[in-house]
Amino acid sequence: MAKSSREIALEVIHRVHKTGSYANLLLPKKLQESDLDRRDKAFVTELTYGTLRACGTLDWIIKQFSKQKLGKIPGLVLDLIRMSVYQIFYMDVPDHAVINESVNIAKKHFHPGIPKFVNGMLRTISRERDSLPWPSIETDPLDYISLKYFHPLWLVKMWVEEFGLEETEALCRADNQPPQLTIRVNTLKTTPDELAASLREAGWTVEPGRYLSEALAVKGTGDLSQLPQFKEGLFYVQDQSSMMIAHVVDPHPGESILDVAAAPGGKTTHMAQLMQNKGRIVAVDLSPNRVNLLKQNINRMGVKNTLALQGDATKLKSVIKEPVDKILVDAPCSGLGVLARRPDARWTKTPEQIIELSNIQTQILSAVADHVRPGGIIVYSVCTLTKQETSLVVEHFLRTRDDFFIDDIAPYLSESIKPHVRDGMIQLMPTQGIDGLFIARLKRFE
Repeated sequence: MAKSSREIALEVIHRVHKTGSYANLLLPKKLQESDLDRRDKAFVTELTYGTLRACGTLDWIIKQFSKQKLGKIPGLVLDLIRMSVYQIFYMDVPDHAVINESVNIAKKHFHPGIPKFVNGMLRTISRERDSLPWPSIETDPLDYISLKYFHPLWLVKMWVEEFGLEETEALCRADNQPPQLTIRVNTLKTTPDELAASLREAGWTVEPGRYLSEALAVKGTGDLSQLPQFKEGLFYVQDQSSMMIAHVVDPHPGESILDVAAAPGGKTTHMAQLMQNKGRIVAVDLSPNRVNLLKQNINRMGVKNTLALQGDATKLKSVIKEPVDKILVDAPCSGLGVLARRPDARWTKTPEQIIELSNIQTQILSAVADHVRPGGIIVYSVCTLTKQETSLVVEHFLRTRDDFFIDDIAPYLSESIKPHVRDGMIQLMPTQGIDGLFIARLKRFE
């Protein structure tokens, strides 16, 4: 029997919670396998991402009414209740329809006691929803932002200390907005005008990018990766902030470049594009599976000057025999700048991970420093917002390597972005309508 829209959503939500699967990879696959129409697919998408995004707030609501501790409720049952509460509070679905559908799912999948439990819980929540003790922004601003905008309290506290209350609220609000879909035109094969025209013929809405000439903002239904223009390597799906990194590296034809933590290859292929396929890039990544993905993208985009290798960025002496002109370190990070793209990710991050990642970032920078020639450049970037992983990593590096200095990043950015440069580096924010990302350019003395 075909699964209903709510059953598909529940399956994805539970897989994400139980196994750590990526919702943005799992959900499209489940929708493709289903026979749901476009309207039902949109419903499943909103229900799945919304429930995952709001999980902390949904648990807070459930705790106000449940006599049983959440940890004692079977995982699949708890996810069914979370999904139902999300519909009651945040979707335009009548409460009685939510309750009936949820009880029917419970009857289908659980023993007789569970439907009764689900029915009682949801009817109580529906009846007493207006009595919830929501915190106010005046008396309890941290809890208010955490619950209203679906962010863990520790993260709200950290951001308020770093950015202030107003900026943190705007940041959390931005994380809940659908991110703009942008593509990078592969100028090795086509032009922005040619690609835009062909995508419009295919039914997509296309606008020029706000910050970069090779960026196009696109809207439409369907899967971009199934378009012939994608399969022919005419574009790469990439946010504009990520595209800025290759421009900060400023690669030129004939140069030698080392790209560490390179997969899946967005920045690698962009640098090859700016080099007009002339010169040499060595692209290294630790994961064999990700290196395979990197190779696929190199081939699809028609890149000819790049060697993809599996390897540890901190152990490259056997790979890099002579110092290179430039190195890109797009380091592993907490990803707190791209929470809008991973609705479940905010609940899996911890403060301890940030400390661990900052140590890894420091180790990578230190390990690659001797591989750049005197006068050469290291570009350090991470898609996150914490000082521990951004400016403090750079500060630590400069304390240990007095043969490097911060090279002002402004000349490599578009005019509209330059005012955001601080101390020669930049922290891009989701409130600017792009991914949150930090970039620093470090130059070695001659």
